Amino acid sequence: MLKPVQQCAPPDGATQARLRILATTDLHMHILPYDYLSDRPVEGWGLTNTANLIAEARAEEPNTILLDNGDFLHGTAMGDLMVEQYRAAGGADGPSLHPMIAAMDHLGYDAGTLGNHDFDRGIDVLFDAIEQAGFPIVSANTVVKRAGMTTQDTTLVPPFAMLNRQIVDAHGVVHDIRIGVIGFLPPGSLKLGHNANSTPEIRDIIETAEAFVPYLKARGADVIVALAHSGLGDDTHLPGMENALLPLSRVTGIDAIVGGHSHQVFPEQTAPSVGPDGLSPCLEQVPTVVPGFWGSHLGVIDLTLGRDGAGWQVLSGRAELRKVADAASAELRQGQTTRGFPNWFQQLHENTLSHMRTPIAHCRRDLNNHLALVGPDRATRLVQEAMMDHVTRYQAQVLGTDLPVLASSAPFKSGGLAGPNYYTDVRAGLMTLRCLSDLYVFPNELAMIRVTGAYLKEWLERSASVFNQVLPGERGIALKGDCTPGYLLESVLGLTYQIDLSQPARFTPAGGTSGLGGGRIVGLCHRGRAVADDHQFLLATSDFRASGGGGYPIAPIGGVVDAPHLAIRDLLKAYMQQRRVIEVGDDPVWRFAEIPGASVCFRTSPRAGRACADHSWLPLRRVMECDEGGFAHYELELTGLHRGFSPHI
Repeated sequence: MLKPVQQCAPPDGATQARLRILATTDLHMHILPYDYLSDRPVEGWGLTNTANLIAEARAEEPNTILLDNGDFLHGTAMGDLMVEQYRAAGGADGPSLHPMIAAMDHLGYDAGTLGNHDFDRGIDVLFDAIEQAGFPIVSANTVVKRAGMTTQDTTLVPPFAMLNRQIVDAHGVVHDIRIGVIGFLPPGSLKLGHNANSTPEIRDIIETAEAFVPYLKARGADVIVALAHSGLGDDTHLPGMENALLPLSRVTGIDAIVGGHSHQVFPEQTAPSVGPDGLSPCLEQVPTVVPGFWGSHLGVIDLTLGRDGAGWQVLSGRAELRKVADAASAELRQGQTTRGFPNWFQQLHENTLSHMRTPIAHCRRDLNNHLALVGPDRATRLVQEAMMDHVTRYQAQVLGTDLPVLASSAPFKSGGLAGPNYYTDVRAGLMTLRCLSDLYVFPNELAMIRVTGAYLKEWLERSASVFNQVLPGERGIALKGDCTPGYLLESVLGLTYQIDLSQPARFTPAGGTSGLGGGRIVGLCHRGRAVADDHQFLLATSDFRASGGGGYPIAPIGGVVDAPHLAIRDLLKAYMQQRRVIEVGDDPVWRFAEIPGASVCFRTSPRAGRACADHSWLPLRRVMECDEGGFAHYELELTGLHRGFSPHI
């Protein structure tokens, strides 16, 4: 339901008009409605699907602008193939037209901002793409050189764009309007890797907004739209917070906000209760949208404007999300994925499919993460084993040290808002490049960090914060919130430990300190020996996590090992090709501590039944075959968990 913001009385004799703001976020190169990781067409995402919603929304309102909120360049096999072609051709002589930029130009975007994952393949790849764009790309807090005043910083791209447009009022009269569009990147989210020597500084979002919004007003902006690649987050502003939409909504002068980054949806009934009036399309009376990911939703903000001699002012506003239809279209069923886009997209699609079907190894057993929320899974374990193997050899051959090696990774494809089919699921038999991408979705690079036992405990406490608290005797408690991503659950190969859900989490699901208790990690051991705070380890993880991504503790100063850049997917590929036949260990690294008389429920893939045989040490019971969203529901008993449990590494 749409709820307007508090109305301002229009001045006597004021002219009124409407301005519609359309927005996408976190497209991650999902141009076409096809899942390259499972090699099948899909129905609920893809920019070619969102294009239909854009056309409908434009037809309803003549005064319309279209904006994107970042993370558009990387995230699919098509995008990866483009980068490979770019690098193979030596950069500047690579492909002259980036497909996502071509798609966005085709749809007539008016402006956009950067997301943290747009930096994943390096600054050169980023600029080669965005310099082709026929629309401005802005980011006010992405700073190359600080100045005494925030508004005087040297930024990587322009901090804002002033869109000079014309709008038609209620009487059909045409007027000029100036729309200020300002962008923000989430602090602490930029990975290292290719950007290690050129990573810009990210100023605090609120600090930057409070400086630039009056600056834009003074330069004649009638309306100011904030493109904040940031999630809803906590209500209290903390310097450098990653997800800051709630505090941002209190910055005077912002008329509309587009959020993203956390792959949430807002406003929608499944969104968290935020804002002054609960589930509302406004945060602190500012119309706000967080339009999902991969083109799953289109954000629509309608502003009613009044004009007198002093210019335009916002009288009221409201926001909604429009979801891509779940029903497959005739074109999709027939394999036609481009839907009015240039024909060369279809050829690029076919080239991607051919590339992804290249064989690389053979696997003896299924690899999936259907039950990753309740115990270690083979899919994540294979990634960790490959990381551990590489770091062990690198330490012996290059570093000359003998620290115990650990490897941390997470189930990146873990259902949630992406749906019941979004899980890693590699069947036994021939493994292709498609399987490689299914096992590790992101183009993150390897980071090696020298850490202490105390650091590892904080790392695992952050991981355990994704779960709800469960007290003795409580039955069927939801294991985690529906809007808490499962990919935040890092596990560490090389350790054994338990997670005690009866204790309050040390962190909030968003990564902030909860202040509620001492923590949930118990029995933390390495090779059967209790881990002390001063014990030293070499931790293999991603550069994204090492830089604090997802609210994880930032790598200690001087702790990151200086090593050549290496994509985790590349080391995984080398590991699989070297072995040819893949056999993954079954040892449970972690499990929940027993809670008398308690049980938890969780949602997962309807295909999870096959995975139960690989988790015979878990007392699981399926309680629902398929809910309205397509998920199966399972119950896990938290009593009697440890019968037959003897973890070892």
